[in-house]
Amino acid sequence: MKRKLFLQTFLGGLGAANIVWGNEEPTSIRGTVLYQDTEVDESQDFVWYMTEDRVPAEDVRDALSYLYTHGYIQGDKVDRSAWSLKPVFIAPARWESVLDELFEIEVRMLDNGVETDCYFLHN
Repeated sequence: MKRKLFLQTFLGGLGAANIVWGNEEPTSIRGTVLYQDTEVDESQDFVWYMTEDRVPAEDVRDALSYLYTHGYIQGDKVDRSAWSLKPVFIAPARWESVLDELFEIEVRMLDNGVETDCYFLHN
């Protein structure tokens, strides 16, 4: 369940209007991103190699929501000014490590069942 919640935030900020969930295994979760609720043609299959117990912490998901909501992420790029933020919901000493964790996330895109690219954030 933590994987789905995290992916809804992560992929939602990257343009997903909806996610159709596929196979869920102990070491991965699969699904399809729909970019528009009404157009199935606008979709991308994905797989995230992540166990339920290793999903980034809730404060990482909260930071992601905050950055998307306040416009610090455009497309897949995090604005450099995000490093100087001091969100009240995260201890100042943890902020930089939260950002580092965001940059480590990779959700693999699948085309015809083959891994071709990935969803990720960068600066």
